[in-house]
Amino acid sequence: MSDPGHDNIDAPEDHLQSLVPLMEKALRLRSEGNEEQAVAVLRDILRVEPRLAEPRLELCHIAAGEGRHDEAEAQARMAVEALRGGGQWTADLEADEILSFALNLLGEVIVRALEEGDLLMTDRPQFVSRWNEASQFFRESLERDNSNRDARSNVIHYRPMAEAQPSPGSESPGSSTDDSDTLSAESSPTTE
Repeated sequence: MSDPGHDNIDAPEDHLQSLVPLMEKALRLRSEGNEEQAVAVLRDILRVEPRLAEPRLELCHIAAGEGRHDEAEAQARMAVEALRGGGQWTADLEADEILSFALNLLGEVIVRALEEGDLLMTDRPQFVSRWNEASQFFRESLERDNSNRDARSNVIHYRPMAEAQPSPGSESPGSSTDDSDTLSAESSPTTE
């Protein structure tokens, strides 16, 4: 008689194995330029197993390529969350390699939205906050996998910015006038 707690010990692996042909189909469709069909297949995979990071990374790429930055960022964030929780599907890469890739992709999606938007002109503190968030993702990406060349390049090009300083005379009580946090030329939002 089998132990009821161990009857389905391989069920999660079998469950994921059944999704492999769908993922391969989605990748093939995407490579053939059928992104709409690829998206449908990727969403089918996520309906069955929403904790998988790899389909989300593909959805992120597709959305970013179409300029849908909010959707791309949401998919990248969910992929990073899944990977941090051990939700890696592929065994082709080390856990830190795929997490590094996902973190770098998330940073790139944030930066692209900032570069294409007008947040710098409309809300500089929010721009700086988002910029610094992307910069942190690039740094973490490189820490996870120091062979990630894209992350290395992004760490150099997207350095953290200092928080915006209030203009003279507009200081609130208790605020600091320390100039050590002013924006340096090295951390400006322009790329080289």
